[in-house]
Amino acid sequence: MKRIAVVASGCHFPLHFYEAMARQIMPEGWMMELFCISHRDPIFAKVEKENHKYKRGLRGKLDKILYKEMATKESIIARGWNYEEHPNTIGDWGNTNQWLDNHDYREYDLVLATHDDNLIIHDRLFADIIADGSFEEWDILSNSPGMPQGTIRGSFEMFKPKVFEVMGGKFDVSSISLTREGKTYASEDILELYDWNKFTSMMQKVIEKNQLRVGILSPAYRVSAYCIEGERGYISNTHSINTAFEDRGLKFLKDNKVI
Repeated sequence: MKRIAVVASGCHFPLHFYEAMARQIMPEGWMMELFCISHRDPIFAKVEKENHKYKRGLRGKLDKILYKEMATKESIIARGWNYEEHPNTIGDWGNTNQWLDNHDYREYDLVLATHDDNLIIHDRLFADIIADGSFEEWDILSNSPGMPQGTIRGSFEMFKPKVFEVMGGKFDVSSISLTREGKTYASEDILELYDWNKFTSMMQKVIEKNQLRVGILSPAYRVSAYCIEGERGYISNTHSINTAFEDRGLKFLKDNKVI
C-alpha cells in the first residue's frame, strides 16, 4: 500500500478545507494520512472570521464558502485528522519541518504541504494525478506557477521523498529570522510576513542544484481546477501585480461552472 501524507498548516481553520481534504478519493492501492500542524488554537481564528467584512464579487463569495463554518480541534480530529499544536516559529514550510521532526518522510510516497486557507474544489486531486500517469514526470507538483514564473509559492505543493532526501530531511530555514511565536492573531498585512518569502529563493536553489522536476496543476497563479489558494487567509486578498493572472483562472472556472 502506497501512502500520502497531507501536512496542513493550522492557522485559519475553515471547516470546508478540512472536510474537503478528508473527502479526497484515493487511487487503488493508495492510502492517505492527514496531519494538522497547528500554530494557534482554532478559537482565535473563529473570532477573527466572525468580525471580518467580506468583500463583494466573486472573490468575496468564495471567501464566504470557505468560511461558512469554522473548525474546532474536536471537529478536525472527528474528520480523521491528526492534530498537533506547535509554536509558530516560522510559517509556511516551517510547520512541515515540525511534522518532519516527528515523522519519517521515507514512510510516504508523497507529501502534500498545504496552508488551510485554500478552497478545495475537487475530490479527485490524488486520483487524477496518479491515474493520468503524470505522477512519474515530476518531483514537486505545485498547484500553480509561482511569482516570478518558475518558482513555487509554498501554499500547496506535493513532494516526492527524493526532495526531502536532497535537502537533508528538512527545509533550510537558516536565512529566515521572523518568527511569530506567542502571537495568536493572523496578519493580513502583505508585508509583515515578507521575510518568510525567502523560502521561495531557497527552494529555487535546491531545485536548480539537484535538477528537480517541477510540475504545475494550472498556468493561472493561485488557481487550479482543484484548489484556489488563499492569500493571508482570504481568496479576496491579492497583490496588485498578480491580480490579473489570478482573475484569468477564476474566470475560466466560472465560465466552466466549476465555481
